[in-house]
Amino acid sequence: MPKKFTKSLSFKQARAAVTTGFVLGIGFGALQIAADLRSEIDQTDKTFKQSLRAFEQTAFQAAYGLDKELAQTVVNGLFQQPAVVEAKIIDSYNDTMYSKSRPHLKNSFSWLAEGIFGETRSFSTRLTDKQTGFHAGDLSISVDTNVIAQAFFQRSGLILSFGILRNVILAIILTVLFHNMLTRPLRKLAGLIHDGAQELPVSASHKNDELGAIAYEYNQLSHGRSEAIARLLEEEVRYRRLFENSEVSLSNADYSSVFKTLSQLREDGVTDLRQYLDNNENATWDIFTTINILSANLATLRIFNASSEADLLEHSNKTFNPLTLEMFKDQLCAIWAKHSTFRAETTFKTLDGVEIVGVISLPLPETEDGFRSIPVSILDITEFKKAETELTFRGEIIEGMSEGVQASRISDGIIIYTNAMHDTMFGYEEGELIGEFVGTTSAETDKTPEQTTAHIHGEIEANGSWVGEIRSIKKDGTVFWCEVSATKFEHPLHGSLSIAVQSDVTEKKITEEKLRQSQRLEAVGQLTGGVAHDFNNLLAVIMGNQELLRDEITDPENLKFIDASIGATRRGADLTKSMLAFARRSQLAPESTDLNALVLDTKNWIHRALPEYIDFVTVLESNLWAVEIDRSAAESAVLNLIVNARDAMPDGGELSIATANVTIDETSKPYQADELKAGRYVTVAVSDSGHGISQEIIAKIFEPFFTTKPIGSGSGLGLSMIQGFMRQSRGTVRVTTELGVGTTFTLYFDAGSGTPVRPKKELELAAIATTTGARILVVEDQQDVLDIIKLILKRAGYIVSSANSGDAAKALFDDGPEFDLLITDLVMPGETQGAELARYVSKVCPDLPVVIMSGYVGNDAPQDNQSQQLGPQSFQLTKPIRRNELLSVIEAALQHSA
Repeated sequence: MPKKFTKSLSFKQARAAVTTGFVLGIGFGALQIAADLRSEIDQTDKTFKQSLRAFEQTAFQAAYGLDKELAQTVVNGLFQQPAVVEAKIIDSYNDTMYSKSRPHLKNSFSWLAEGIFGETRSFSTRLTDKQTGFHAGDLSISVDTNVIAQAFFQRSGLILSFGILRNVILAIILTVLFHNMLTRPLRKLAGLIHDGAQELPVSASHKNDELGAIAYEYNQLSHGRSEAIARLLEEEVRYRRLFENSEVSLSNADYSSVFKTLSQLREDGVTDLRQYLDNNENATWDIFTTINILSANLATLRIFNASSEADLLEHSNKTFNPLTLEMFKDQLCAIWAKHSTFRAETTFKTLDGVEIVGVISLPLPETEDGFRSIPVSILDITEFKKAETELTFRGEIIEGMSEGVQASRISDGIIIYTNAMHDTMFGYEEGELIGEFVGTTSAETDKTPEQTTAHIHGEIEANGSWVGEIRSIKKDGTVFWCEVSATKFEHPLHGSLSIAVQSDVTEKKITEEKLRQSQRLEAVGQLTGGVAHDFNNLLAVIMGNQELLRDEITDPENLKFIDASIGATRRGADLTKSMLAFARRSQLAPESTDLNALVLDTKNWIHRALPEYIDFVTVLESNLWAVEIDRSAAESAVLNLIVNARDAMPDGGELSIATANVTIDETSKPYQADELKAGRYVTVAVSDSGHGISQEIIAKIFEPFFTTKPIGSGSGLGLSMIQGFMRQSRGTVRVTTELGVGTTFTLYFDAGSGTPVRPKKELELAAIATTTGARILVVEDQQDVLDIIKLILKRAGYIVSSANSGDAAKALFDDGPEFDLLITDLVMPGETQGAELARYVSKVCPDLPVVIMSGYVGNDAPQDNQSQQLGPQSFQLTKPIRRNELLSVIEAALQHSA
């Protein structure tokens, strides 16, 4: 608001009006003076001409009469006018009769008067008689224009002064009027506006004039401004809230110095900014330090772990690392190339040194002013990158897993993902199973694939997971066992998923079955080992007594009973041996065997036991390799398979036995090579055309005491003993079957590569001659066994001493008695066992032969390894011992010692 009156609008308007009036007044006054000047000049000419005419007659008389006094009177009369400065009368002879003059008036306006009127104005008239026309002379005067102008100027000055006075008065009047009518209302409006009035009041007198219009327009603008301000405040609050609450880092930065620096570099002749920045190490950092961060939201402070904006601004240099500087180089190059925006992914550092990953984005204006305020956003993607890295890592792990991984929807069972191992395991191309029903890979069992899938998915829905084994099927139809561990997973798109990790456990199942069977065999073996010891002791007593009794009886009928009893005892011993063979604990007696001859011998006597409705066929390979096996055990195994084949064909059929040479190498099928080392084998395949064996039963056929035959028709040990014998012989037995077609059992015998063992010959027991009088010490804890052995030896002519424990026998040797032979049981009560006694004797009597007896068989015997290390003076016998066998070994030991 103006503080001085001279600054007011009314004064300015009055001044303009007065100035205009003054100028116009001067103009009009000048015109009026000019007109008055012209009139004054004309009036002056007329006045002085009239004066001359007034004195013309008198002057004529003076000139005509040459009357100088009269001439003087005329001149003095003319000089009565102040303006006349010179007057004279000239006669007809051109002589001056009388003249008079006075000096010109001089003042400050003389120059103006001379300029307007001239320095002097002259007037003259001819003195002539009007009737006669006689010319008597001339009358002339000169007028001083300064005198004329002085009066004119005085009059004009009055006129101008009045005009000025009039204009001043008019200006004062106009000023007062304008102040009251315009300035004061305007000042009032200005004061209200200055005070922030939302609406200007208008008096009735100004309602329809310009002031009213101004107030109306202001009120309209004020209302609109108020609404705009309200909206702006709302938007500002909303923007500030958005700015502060945004999870994205938002900041406002002044890049104008960066723009100036780049512009200066361009003016300095830099054409390749990237090369310039690479060649000047500190240039990038120097340019960065010119950025001025104007503001930053809370997300920015959180991202960089800053306590405040001031903290962030003060330590902003800590947020950069080498990768960040490379990103800033790219940003500078984008500004240099005049791109419209810049966006990049890079790493930053928080103020405490933690590395984060972010996406920075900012617009790039075209002008320096635009760079003064640039919104910069940084999206923190650290966790996303970690998740992405982890997901990629997990994906690589899943793809690289040795197990198959499959993801399927629980809602409809559709497969949505399989890894490479899963596709390979099931024989499909990569991704071929995606979109297929998950039951596609399930084999038909007592449940359909749909039922199996529904059961597994139901368990997953109820418990969150399912673990188990299922029979699966490959693309080529191969059925195998699959171990599945499935877990429920909620997917945002597919809903509930079953994530299944699958492994081919066919080999594991086979191994587990072997382990279970091995454990069962071990258990049975431990049982049979203990039973065999006691049973063989009983058989030894029975057989010894029967053989002694047979020597006393001559009645043929009674001898038949004795022989039958001896035969039964021998079969009991064989049964014990077979049970131990089943547990792979029996000691085999391998010899070089021609399996073709064994099959033919078996055929020669077994065909009589076969019914006529069974055809017996043999297919034998010529030049069959010899094998080193226990012939009697092999015969028993083949006989067992023939009997089983016969029982499988109650309605008749064909039974065939085929032999073949087979070479197993690393490329052989797993079903052949799983239990066999690479090498040469001879196979004996016994086949029938019976009803076949189901998959459920075939898994149990080698279990001990398992049989499908009626009660009383089989012990269930036949196949178990065959398997034990084959494994003990470094071979195996395999079975193939098809329901309704038949079954084939194939025995694999190791053919080896060394020199075959010569067939062993049976001892001619009847020709044995005993050494009468030989002193023998018998050590046996079982009294009945000890008694029968002593009786047999005494009848054979030996001198027999006895002891019922190793400790007692050791005491006898300590007392010093001499013996020719020691016979001892292997396992006895007390501290000194048979093997320990034998070692003790070998020290005190190095040449004394030792015969060790045991009710155990082969590897089942306790301290077996120790007994086998007693040296060449020791011999071993297995109970029950036939008399002739015992005597033969005793004589062999005595002869060896001699």
